Amino acid sequence: MDYAGLADPFDVKVAAAHMRIVMSDVDAFGALGRSRSVVLRGVEKTLIARRLPEGYALVVVLRRRAGFTRSSRAFDTCERELIAEAGWAIRAPHRWFPVPVALDHRGRPNRVGLPSVCVEVLGALNGLSKGERGFRIRSAAGSELTLVRESGAHWYAEEDPSGLLGSLHQ
Repeated sequence: MDYAGLADPFDVKVAAAHMRIVMSDVDAFGALGRSRSVVLRGVEKTLIARRLPEGYALVVVLRRRAGFTRSSRAFDTCERELIAEAGWAIRAPHRWFPVPVALDHRGRPNRVGLPSVCVEVLGALNGLSKGERGFRIRSAAGSELTLVRESGAHWYAEEDPSGLLGSLHQ
């Protein structure tokens, strides 16, 4: 078991162990099938557990009123990194990847990646969750990418930007 964050390490470890037990209990219930994730919203904290390979789980302890607004993009990022570190086989491709984005005076992406590359906004995305903004972008070389900014100003690309950004350089 490992942990990170500002919360008391003992509390985080107990919460993580207990959420793994809760996931096992949900699985044993049978009517729902095997759990992929479990969300427990309490008066003081919210706990979210997401199944990982080999019986492990990624558990996040959130502040009060964090609710059910978890970021599947952030979970994909954490899960991908943990799976790579553990050397497990990736079960399914992860769709979202964090990416640094610089904005123009209108709040639209104009540079993406590190090193940053100039991009043109092709259009804005509709149908995103509250607090999210999305854009389809293109480089001078013609490479395209979809970007989504979640609340909190965290940007994600729809695919691994490392290979694509290499072709984005002008």
